[in-house]
Amino acid sequence: MSRSGSTAVNPPTRALPPKVSGLPLAGALPGLLKDPFDFLVTAQRRHGDVFTVDLGFSDAVILCHPRHAQHVLVDHMRNYAKKGAIWESFRTFMGNGLPASEGALWKQQRRLIQPAFHHQRLVALTRTMVEAVDESLERWWAPAARTGEPFDIAQAFSHMALNVLVRTIFGGELGAGEAERVGQAAVDIMNYVLLGMVTKSLPEWVPFPGRARYRESLRYLDESTDRVIKRGQQGAGEDNLLSLLLHAVDEETGERMSPAQLRDEVAALFVAGHETTAVGLAWAFHLLTRHPEHAQRLWTEVEGVLGQRVPGFADLRQLTHTRNVLQEALRLYSPAFWVPRESVEEDEIDGYRIPGGKTVAVFMHLFHHHPGLWEEPERFDPDRFTPERSEGRHKLAWLPFGVGQRQCIGKEFSMMEGQLILARIAQRYQVEAVPGRKVQVRLGTTLRAQGGVWVHLKAR
Repeated sequence: MSRSGSTAVNPPTRALPPKVSGLPLAGALPGLLKDPFDFLVTAQRRHGDVFTVDLGFSDAVILCHPRHAQHVLVDHMRNYAKKGAIWESFRTFMGNGLPASEGALWKQQRRLIQPAFHHQRLVALTRTMVEAVDESLERWWAPAARTGEPFDIAQAFSHMALNVLVRTIFGGELGAGEAERVGQAAVDIMNYVLLGMVTKSLPEWVPFPGRARYRESLRYLDESTDRVIKRGQQGAGEDNLLSLLLHAVDEETGERMSPAQLRDEVAALFVAGHETTAVGLAWAFHLLTRHPEHAQRLWTEVEGVLGQRVPGFADLRQLTHTRNVLQEALRLYSPAFWVPRESVEEDEIDGYRIPGGKTVAVFMHLFHHHPGLWEEPERFDPDRFTPERSEGRHKLAWLPFGVGQRQCIGKEFSMMEGQLILARIAQRYQVEAVPGRKVQVRLGTTLRAQGGVWVHLKAR
């Protein structure tokens, strides 16, 4: 079975995508591991927007254009399943949570969870979010501003994002010490997912760096999740997302989530939501410290809209530059930088044959940096997201939250949280880079900053 997938002229032989090869047995892995994005950008320039990377033990088709996201994630999504080693690794911690489930189970869970992220529900959560942000600013940021010592905002945002999740999902049901341990467990789990994919074929008794820590973190996440769910079932606070999930009833079947499914959904929200938000905000401030003119514009906007009052949901639409800064940071350094799938049946993309059972990777990072889609793609330019400059751009050129039915359910939650955090920090602090500190990109399950993002804080 084949499909016509794109606008390119089909080669008459329906050739396989060109392959980026490498060393015997290891394939292109050495080059990919040394500098993954430079490797992939070089391959894209040499071979075009569709090519195959030899990974030694297997290979994967890399897709570099928004039209491929439309083909794989929207138009022919049923032919591209969440299968393979990477998804098996994800399921070790989130089970059949919404990001990993498929078919009828996914549809049922989406119906049950969607009301928790309804627009009006998010409006009601605004004050809770701001309170959680302010708690973190007082606990982690204020001491650093007083001492003037270098401060790792990547680590600080990890605590802040966790605090927001605890307050909005669990209604403050986790103590501070427990919350920090769960947050560290979430980071350890996300750090190990790619290693888990590579090492899955090794026997359990084979020692491997990080495996014991991963198991311990997974155990602690399970225990904490179970405790929180039990407290919620006993009638704990109603004003949080967990309460909505506990009481959600599928209108079509009359069913509620099973305890196992509830655990999977909470774990997925906790780990994935905490990590991606923290990473994205750290990159936003990394960019702002290197482009003080945009930091000044952000502060001027916040000062004009808010002064020193607490931001509310209605203020977000006026904080346009603040939102543009966040969007541009997510373009340059999208925490979720790829979407892996496995073809069910043979297909065709840009005229190339895609065999059934083939791993394909929609690589958002590459089309976020695609010179055919963005003017000066490596430049930090938040104004590229103004309505005037966005006109005519491919609708999937910016894709940090996925697309189609499988778009991240927490997109609006995350963007709202990011805007509120940027505004609240701008009201209180001037953030400056630490001279001599270089930020390195670390390719893992998310796009983290190797060694953190170090700054000096000055109280306004």
